[in-house]
Amino acid sequence: MLEDKRILLAEPDAALADILRSLLLAMGTKVTLVSDGNSLIETAARQHPDLVIIDSDIPGADVFKLSEILKSDFLTSYIPIIILIEKRQIRKKMLQVEQGIDDYIVKPPDPIDLEIRIEMAIRRTEHQVRANALTKLPGSREIEKVINERVKDNRLFSFFYIDINNFKSFNDKYGYLKGDDVIMQSAHIISDTVKTFGAKNDFVGHIGGDDFVVVTTPENEEIIAKGIIRDFDRIMPLHYAKDDQKRGYVRVKDRTGKIKNAPLMGISIAVINNRIRKIQNIIELTEIAFEIKKYLKTIAESSYLIDRRSKDQGKQSRQEEIDFVREHLKVHQAQKSRDFKPLGQILLEKNIINEGQLLQALQNHWLSGQKLGETMVSMGIISLKQLEEILSG
Repeated sequence: MLEDKRILLAEPDAALADILRSLLLAMGTKVTLVSDGNSLIETAARQHPDLVIIDSDIPGADVFKLSEILKSDFLTSYIPIIILIEKRQIRKKMLQVEQGIDDYIVKPPDPIDLEIRIEMAIRRTEHQVRANALTKLPGSREIEKVINERVKDNRLFSFFYIDINNFKSFNDKYGYLKGDDVIMQSAHIISDTVKTFGAKNDFVGHIGGDDFVVVTTPENEEIIAKGIIRDFDRIMPLHYAKDDQKRGYVRVKDRTGKIKNAPLMGISIAVINNRIRKIQNIIELTEIAFEIKKYLKTIAESSYLIDRRSKDQGKQSRQEEIDFVREHLKVHQAQKSRDFKPLGQILLEKNIINEGQLLQALQNHWLSGQKLGETMVSMGIISLKQLEEILSG
């Protein structure tokens, strides 16, 4: 159960850290050790461990504040947290333990108890996010919770419903493993863009399959949508074979068995905010998003559309709503950079790496949050000197 699980251990006591590390390694886990709160937050965001263990006596930081920070960030909110606490502190800390903490263990821990607690915490988390275990982004329950909180508090927000166009055709042609790579890279592009251009309390969720959700603020909605489209359109064609890239389509069988030409993947982003229209609940929000998404699917290229209507135009005739969108709303399409070449493509063209090495590096890159070049150097695929030469060229 615990084999190859990644544990982040925040333990300032060197002697206890050695003991715990040995116990965790004996369970088959991979362990990263930090000794202070800043390193904990930074490492958790970068490595996305399966579980975090924090000593309540960690210096320079309050363990419950650290837990709150981890749980409020969409990239780390799903990670179960166990704190190590002295027996004499339990009664005093019990109320705080319930807030943002998944479990606690009295230190020094009994090895069997430690293994059971870790296994149960990871199992609970995997059960909650099992539909989105691939990306590790929050799933439907957390998405609903975030939306309901903003609606209830009457907070100004923008809701993105993101869908990959022609993903099924890609999956049919290249197989589900390659499809998983596309989902992983899409999650990375969306999360990285929101982190770069969004606000502290923005949120990214994964409904399942190729459907994602972003919750941000109206003032950042356009720059985030444009950023997602720009990076998606730059990178995603590289998942296709060169012949398919040149043609601009793939040949696949439709449901009747006939061969058809399916365009390369694009991305559609339906954006709804409550700046003008009052959103009553998540059901209304998703209904509006589906109508906009349906219209965006008729457009060949990646695009986003912001619903600027002041009210719902009526639910009896869905075609009327589509016509309203077509006539009164402007569809924005982000500019593409034809000169841009990702690092992986440059290295492949120069025969410095092969496709297998690139794929392995990309998977580590998506999971760790490190830059691709740093990931390749740390894996020994390229040298630091080679990276510097490529970047300077």
